[in-house]
Parts: sequence; C-alpha cells; structure tokens
Amino acid sequence: MTTAADRPPPAGPTASGAARRTGRTGWALRAVVTAHTIAAFGQPVFAGVYLSGDYDGLRWHVAGADTVTSIGYLQIAAAAVVWGRLRLAWPFLATLALVAAETVQYLVGMTGALWAHFPLGVATIAGLVVMFVGVWCRPLDRRARPSRARARASADAGRREAGDA
Repeated sequence: MTTAADRPPPAGPTASGAARRTGRTGWALRAVVTAHTIAAFGQPVFAGVYLSGDYDGLRWHVAGADTVTSIGYLQIAAAAVVWGRLRLAWPFLATLALVAAETVQYLVGMTGALWAHFPLGVATIAGLVVMFVGVWCRPLDRRARPSRARARASADAGRREAGDA
C-alpha cells in the first residue's frame, strides 16, 4: 500500500508560491488589452467602408476612434495598477507610448491629414498586437523584491569589483 509519505514530490513548482501565475490584476490588464486590440482592428474596416463610397462609414470610424481612445485611457489605468501591485513597469510604459501614438493619430485624423493618419494607424495596430502578445504569452506575476541582506551583499560585491579594477 502506498501512502502520501511514500510518493515522490511533484515535479516543477509547488503550491508554496513558487508557481508563476497571473492574478486578478494581470487578468484585468489582459481583458483591457484584448478589448483595445479588437476595437482598434475595427477601425480600418470602418475607414475602408468610408473610402469605398459609403459616407456612413466615416461616422462609424469617428465613433470607433472615440471608443479606441477611451479604452486606451482605461488601459493606462489598468497598466498603472499592474505597475503598482505587481511591480511590472513595461506594460505601463508600452501603454503610454501606444496611447500617445493613438492620440496623435486621432488629432491628425480630425484635421484630415491622411498622409500621417494611415501610417500612424498601421504603427498603432502593430504596437497593439505586440502588446497583446506580450501580456498573453507570459504570466503577469509579482516580481520579488530582493531581500535587504541580498541587496547589501550585491552592492558590496559591486564596490569590491570597482576597487579591484
């Protein structure tokens, strides 16, 4: 008869917290990034409808631009929470760059400068796809802060190396 004590320990991370998992904060960011990406992919469709001669497509494109911009601002808030709670700065910085590009694209589109509006749209969609892949391909888990003793030891090692050089 085999008992729990006779079983070998499970391979891989254990339930002691070593497992890298995405929590609620990370899932909220994933949801907002997904909605943002889907809304942004609708924009070229609405623009194409307008450019094919259906002038109602422009109204849809403007409404879509308002939606994409609003979701972008919501994504800034979600990414700021991820930075604060999970200590991950890259989602916030990437979102800030994306929303800045979207805002410029929005304003350029309102002036009718299509020579700048189209390439900014392509760049924004590409950036959103990269962001989407980034938040979905790896867990968004809390980064461990180094202990004070370990931080002091690495600082001392750095000073010793600088003194040896």
